[in-house]
Formats: sequence, structure tokens, C-alpha cells
Amino acid sequence: MTLFPIVQRELLVASRRPGAFWARLVAAAVAVAVGAINLWYHGEWTGGTRIGRELFDTLAFVGYLFCLAAGPLFTADVLSEERRDGSLGLLFLTDLRSYDIVGGKLVAASVTALFSLMAALPVLAIPILLGGVRLIEFGAVALVLGNALFFSLAVGMCVSAASTQARSAFALAVFILFLFAGVGPWLRLVIGSYTGLGILLAANPSSALELASSVAANREGVVLGWALSGTHGLAWLFLGSAAWLTQRAWREQGVLKAGVPWRHRWHMLNYGTAIERQHSRRRLLDRNPVLWLASRNQLKVRLLWGAVGLALFVWLVWRWRMGMASDTWNSTFLIALFLHAPLKWLMASEASQRWTQERQTGALELLLTTPLSVAEILRGHWLSLRRLFGAPALAILLVEVFTLAASEGLNGLGSDMGLMTLVGALVFIWDLYALAWVGLWLGLSSRKANQAFVGTAVRILCVPWAVFLFALFFTGVQGPLALPLLWLIVCGLCNLTFQRWARENLRGLLRELAPGRLGHAAAN
Repeated sequence: MTLFPIVQRELLVASRRPGAFWARLVAAAVAVAVGAINLWYHGEWTGGTRIGRELFDTLAFVGYLFCLAAGPLFTADVLSEERRDGSLGLLFLTDLRSYDIVGGKLVAASVTALFSLMAALPVLAIPILLGGVRLIEFGAVALVLGNALFFSLAVGMCVSAASTQARSAFALAVFILFLFAGVGPWLRLVIGSYTGLGILLAANPSSALELASSVAANREGVVLGWALSGTHGLAWLFLGSAAWLTQRAWREQGVLKAGVPWRHRWHMLNYGTAIERQHSRRRLLDRNPVLWLASRNQLKVRLLWGAVGLALFVWLVWRWRMGMASDTWNSTFLIALFLHAPLKWLMASEASQRWTQERQTGALELLLTTPLSVAEILRGHWLSLRRLFGAPALAILLVEVFTLAASEGLNGLGSDMGLMTLVGALVFIWDLYALAWVGLWLGLSSRKANQAFVGTAVRILCVPWAVFLFALFFTGVQGPLALPLLWLIVCGLCNLTFQRWARENLRGLLRELAPGRLGHAAAN
């Protein structure tokens, strides 16, 4: 059996990577920062026992989110990358079997995530010293987090074996995890019990995390065991499916004649009919050739408008069902963040994926041999992103303004949150602009598409919030005007810094990095 020698070698190689050390350091630092902010926020009005419980629940939830994100980030592209490079079939010329390949890739890709979780667990144990948390609860939550990490990584491996493109694999992994970790617990709550079908619906990582907190009082212990064993069994099922798909994915499949009409329909759905393509070419090609190239796929526009329309519809139905209870500045601010966040993440994904395939196929290098200048190429990509996201973003803002104007329950109470809502609308547009430029640069300079997406999201969506909370922690700024002003200044400075850095690098290094020479220039 060749699995264990492969795993041993992959562990030795992965443990020596500098990224593994920095991942542990960053994970521990984030856990300490989250704990410090939680203690600062709850320490003024909560007793010691309650502080320990609040800190423990917060750290457990943050760790759980990381475990769920590990699959799409670390394993969703390990096998699909081999398929794109054409090297997956070469592995089967050796003595390796499909489960050897899947096991070795899983270990190599999951070392960083596992080390990060282990670095954060000691911080999770600090609430035991504060009181309110027992050792058995810590052990149960640690077991749940490890199980959730294994489940997420297994889902990523299965999706990677079934996909070819990195972006589709990432999106499919996120969707599957959302079904199990989001929809499953909601259905269990609808049933309202853990009997019958409720026990089956409890077999997901979210229900296990919820049940782990009550294990100390000898409640729900059997159901927690069902949730853990069910999630663990599903993870092995996903790994088995990954091995089965890997064994067949490397073979070139012939195209059946019966599949030709379906391919034609799919092509028309993506690019439109011949008349629609001709009209789009006539309208966009003279304006900017890159704009026409980047705007040919019409399916993206339909899917984006469908997602925005669905989100707005859910929001309006919720306001109609809740009545006056929803007409408050606090609820309006939270709902606005909920509507803005998906569009920001989609912008980061779209911008960072723009040049991935072009660089792999050499299309970007050929584009630079045309009379088009670097400024025209960049302007075409920016215009295409604005054309794709501009109208949906404007629709969200218009619906927000209309619902706020028609609301009778908004008053002077919580007016500071009203100002935060207005600032949030301004930051929303500014973030989209910054995400476009930073995503384009990182998509060009990063080795992997997922790295570009994560780097873009962290710089524009996570760093400003971290700086904002850091400033609140050390300055203690309060007041209806101070908080929105601080938020606007922090987000503005971060966006200005990163978008200027991205634009200057794109203008100066586009021709150098187009062939894929990722050297010292890309690192700078």
C-alpha cells in the first residue's frame, strides 16, 4: 500500500513550507485579537462567568467559520488543477491508485488549515480560567471543530475531482457547504425536534456545534453523537466519491452526437443568438475591443440580476411580514450589510478571475501584441466590470432609498445607525471600485486564482474592519458622528492605498507578467 509513504512525504514537505508557519502565527494572532475585542466589549457590563461564556462562544463561532472555509480555500482546486495541466493521467502510470492520490493531495492541502486550528485551540481554552465553561465543553467543541474541518476538506476534494475550472469548483464547494451547514440546521429547527427526520437533519456540523455547548449538563449527548458520526460518515462518503471520480476524470471522453444540440443551447444561453452577438459586437467593439471580449458572456449578467432580485425580494417580503418592527435604523443597517456583502464578494471573484484563463492559454500575451496600449486594455476590463456590476449595485441602493423613504417607523432613535447606513452606502460603491482594481492586479500576479480572490477580499473587505475595530479598542471613540466618520476614514484610506498600489503595478508590470513570469516583480 503506497498511501502511507505518500502521506509521510507530503507531511514532511508541507511542514517545511514557510506558509505553514505564518498560517499558525496569523491564526493565533486573530484568535487573540478576537478574544481581546470581546473582553473589551463585554467586560464593562458582564460578570466574570458571563464573560467566559461569551468569549468561548465567540471564539468557537469564528473557528467554525474558518473550518467551513478551509475546504473551498485549500482543497477545492487541488485535483482540478492537475486536470487543467494534463498531469493527472501521468500519476496513474505509476503504482498509485485513486485513493492514494486523493489521500496524498488531501494531506498536502490540509496541513496549513490543521496547523492553524491547532494554534487557535489554546486561546479557545482561556475561557475555562474565567469561569462559565467546563473542560468537557472545550473538548466537545474542539472535537466538533476538527470534525467540521475534515468535512469541509472532504467536500472540497470531491468538488475538485468533479470540476475543471477553479472558480466553478470554489462556488460549488461553497454551495454544498451552505446546504449542509445552513439549510440543514434550518430544516431541523422547522421540525422542532430531534426525533425521526430531525436526527438525520442534525447530522451536520452546525447542529454539532450547537449541541456541544449543552454536553456538560448531560443533555443532547446522544444527538451530539449522531451529529458527529453523521458528519464524519458524510466526509468519508465525499472522499470516496472523490477517489471514484479521480479514477475516471483523467480519461478523455468522446463527444456524442446527441450532446451536440445541448452544447449549442448552452452556447446560446451564454453568448446569445447570432443577432444578439452581432448587435453587441457592433455596439461595444468600436468603444473598446477588450470591453467587447470581456462582456460576451451574457449568462453572468442574468445570474447576477437573478441573485440581486432574489435578495431584494426576500428583503421586501421580510419587511412586509414584520411590519413596523423592521422599520428601525439597526435592522436597516444590518440588512444593508447583508445585501452589499454578496455583491462585493462576487466583484472580488470576477475581477481576480479575469486573467487566469488568458494567462494559461497565452491569450493575454497575444493581446499585448496588438496595437492596443496597456491603458486601453485596463480601461476595457474596468468598463466591463462596471457594466456588469454597476446597474445591480445602483438597483440595490435605489431600493434601499425607496424603502427608507416609505418607512414610517424610522425616527430619531438610533440616528447614529442611520448615519452609519448612509456611510455604508458610500463605502459600498467605493469598495466595488477598489475591489475591481485590486482583483485585476492580484489575478495577474498570483499563481492561483483562489489566492487572488482571497487576497482581494482580505485587503478590501477584512483589513478595514480590522483597522476600525483596532482603532475603537485603543481610542474608545463614541458618539453619533464619531463612529460613522471613523469608519469612512478607515475604509477610505485603505481603499485609496490598495487601489493606487494595484493600478500602478498594473500599468507598470502588465507586459512583464503577461507570459507568467512570476518573479521578484510580482512579489513587490
